[in-house]
Amino acid sequence: MKSSKLFRKYFSAFMIILLSAFTFLGSALLVFSTQFWTRDRLSLLTANVNQAAQDISSIYAGTYQAYLDEIDRQQAIAHVLMHASVAFEAQVFVFNSDGRVIACPEMVHDTWLPSPVLCPLHGTWRMPWEVISPALMGNFTQVGNAGGLFDQSMLIAAQPFTLQGETAGFVLAAQPFSAGLFEYLGGILRLFLLSALVISVLVFAAVFLITRRLIKPLNAMIAATKRFAQGDFRHRVTSPDNDELRLLANAFNAMAINLATLEASRRSFVANVSHELKTPMTSIGGFIDGMLDGTIPPESHEKYLALVSGEVRRLSRLVTGMLNLSRIEAGQLQMQRSTFDLSELLFTTLLSFEKMIAEKHLELGGLDDLQPLTIIGDQDLLTQVFYNLIDNAVKFTPPGGEITLHLQQTPTSNRITLRNTGGGLTPNELDRIFERFYKADQSRSYDTRGAGLGLYLVQTIVRMHGGDITVDSDHKSWVEFAVELPLD
Repeated sequence: MKSSKLFRKYFSAFMIILLSAFTFLGSALLVFSTQFWTRDRLSLLTANVNQAAQDISSIYAGTYQAYLDEIDRQQAIAHVLMHASVAFEAQVFVFNSDGRVIACPEMVHDTWLPSPVLCPLHGTWRMPWEVISPALMGNFTQVGNAGGLFDQSMLIAAQPFTLQGETAGFVLAAQPFSAGLFEYLGGILRLFLLSALVISVLVFAAVFLITRRLIKPLNAMIAATKRFAQGDFRHRVTSPDNDELRLLANAFNAMAINLATLEASRRSFVANVSHELKTPMTSIGGFIDGMLDGTIPPESHEKYLALVSGEVRRLSRLVTGMLNLSRIEAGQLQMQRSTFDLSELLFTTLLSFEKMIAEKHLELGGLDDLQPLTIIGDQDLLTQVFYNLIDNAVKFTPPGGEITLHLQQTPTSNRITLRNTGGGLTPNELDRIFERFYKADQSRSYDTRGAGLGLYLVQTIVRMHGGDITVDSDHKSWVEFAVELPLD
């Protein structure tokens, strides 16, 4: 597992995504927390300023607590402003309707509205009109520097006060925006980091286990492929989950079974080809040596030359089949289409087996019903198709048996059926009869020659023509091949 690049890749990807998610969530949390803190502080500041504005309106109206003389009114305003400043740790000022400061917690002048004297400490301040106008309207809040009045960003709230029923000015409270914010965000950030740490440990363990569980079947497949490369196809892969990995493992195991079958067929093919090449070559060499050294008398030369010719044709067919197989797999087998009579091709092919048919006393059925039928296709390749089919029929039909050939044109195709009597095929053999290198049970065959290529090539050639070939059989009495060729 330590050497798995895929494991490290996916594990790192999961962790990067997790850290990115935490970074995004942390940033979003800080932003939303700042907004919440700002709204909350402005709400409290507004409530405090509203109370101070009401108290100042009451003082000017003479209804604040009990009757107060002029000195008591000054002290009352100072008390209101100082209380508001201390309670909320803010700077509190009283502005007139022109935006000039007339009172602050440090100093309340003894001259009253409507003929005010500016505050000696802040009398030079002049609130910009974009702040004065909404402040006189009421419920004014802002995060900023009041048009440059303050040298840093502030939380600002303002409420108007009245004199004789008319708005005479406003009370404004300002608090540094950063005051208390960092402590508030620090507490939230510490709580978030602690939670993120705990979640990260849990997710780290979960991702590690999930990733290892994901990689384990893949590592098993890698190990299996190494064994396959050495020719051992017995290894199988399992997946504990019923998901895509299970499907992949099943497909991998199916591939292993097919490879094992193909390897067994290949070995059988090599053995069969070796035998097929060795036997006729041995016969040919023996016959020729016998004629050369006089072992075979001259009067028998013709007989043995005929045998040599037959073996040479047998070798030629085997080599041709192997070459065609190679060309098919390389995609180099090209068809040369022409127009010809299919009935004539079938009849001519049957004639090439006349001697074997006569020796086995076989009966031929359906020849009288053959009618001229013109088709378009590769005549040489189709000759090979029907030569192989008839050759199999003659070989596997017992002496005295029957071979029936039937040619029929349907609305969609030309159908050729070839049936021979004798031992049929089992269901398993029917399913595999067209596989490359496959040979039916040789213990039941009347002729064990062949390398298992004939029917595979037959099916390939028929499908190259856009047709299809099927096989049917009664296990004890007959076998029938049906070739469907398109009309065009």
